[in-house]
Amino acid sequence: MQEGQAGFKRAGWGAEGLTGGQGGCLGFRGSSQAGIQDSQTGHRWEPNVAARGRFDLTTLPVDFVECLMRFLPTEAEAKALRQYERERKPLEELADEDRFMLQFSKVERLPQRMAIMAFLGNFAENIQMLTPQLNAIIAASASVKSSQKLKHMLEIILALGNYMNSSKRGAVYGFKLQSLDLLLDTKSTDRKMTLLHFIALTVREKYPELATFWQELHFVEKAAAVSLENVLLDVKELGRGMELLRRECGQHESAVLRGFLGGSEGQLERLQRDARTAEDAYNTVVRYFGESPKTTPPSVFFPVFVRFIHSYKDAEQENETRKKQEEVMREKLLAQEAKKQEKQQELIAELRRRQAKDHRPMYEGKDGTIEDIITALKSVPFTARTAKRGSRFFCDPSHHDESSC
Repeated sequence: MQEGQAGFKRAGWGAEGLTGGQGGCLGFRGSSQAGIQDSQTGHRWEPNVAARGRFDLTTLPVDFVECLMRFLPTEAEAKALRQYERERKPLEELADEDRFMLQFSKVERLPQRMAIMAFLGNFAENIQMLTPQLNAIIAASASVKSSQKLKHMLEIILALGNYMNSSKRGAVYGFKLQSLDLLLDTKSTDRKMTLLHFIALTVREKYPELATFWQELHFVEKAAAVSLENVLLDVKELGRGMELLRRECGQHESAVLRGFLGGSEGQLERLQRDARTAEDAYNTVVRYFGESPKTTPPSVFFPVFVRFIHSYKDAEQENETRKKQEEVMREKLLAQEAKKQEKQQELIAELRRRQAKDHRPMYEGKDGTIEDIITALKSVPFTARTAKRGSRFFCDPSHHDESSC
């Protein structure tokens, strides 16, 4: 019994073989009095559900099937159970779980039937889980490759990079996508603006139609969370499960399996086509950007664009905030300048008022000298000789004759 003792160590086997009591092969809590049963519904499960080949998941739910699959008896355990039965030991001494396992081990092709039942129960959920992931890869790959706005954005980035590096090396014809992450690390001399901020500002002013390039990139965030390798493995696993089911249906007629095949084979074929399309689309877009599909999975490729989109939007927002702040500052300076000018005008006006009050013009004199000069100029031309004479020549009409001067 050494072999049996080792095999059923988890099932309550001691030095004397199978024992009754509280611990069974499955060890469900609360089942020592009611046998193998669902702890939520209290329904008792019987091994003949699988033995009769009904594949009835309403009687044996998939969660319970998966639980049982973890405790399928090994060859050594099955041998120990058969030995216990051949020795005609009373089954009543066994725990309900052990009696269940004893009957369970007698089911023909038990692992295959349990695997088929698990496949039946999980098929719809797997289809619903895998299809959106494949669609995300397909849509993201196609949109990234076909986006003209993204292409022009990358051309602008390449042109600026060549200009900045023109003194160090010649022009290049492309750059790695990972370089997009470095746009935030390159800053202006005053450290107030990054290269990405400058690009966003240039695009907004010179190429406004490119500012919404990210709207052409669909499902990149969802695709970034997809492990395409694992999805493709799951699709292959579904294919193997369907093949196992076909073989079972060919060997043993089952209305349940026939009905399932009729409604599910088409779904699996569509999923397999989507898997091939997703793989081809992804490989194409990765090679289009000069990367290798083997070294650049979707979890590395698409997050580059996700980060670039988020950083670009942030840069645009920060540029807009900076522009508003500059406008506020400009208006403040203009207001201060206007106030300063107004004060200067007030000072000038006050100065003029004071000057007007203190100054007395010549023509306001009592002798009327200025008025006489102006009147004389109307009748006598002004010459250098008359300028040397006193104003009396203009005041006295008898001196208007030049010969008498």
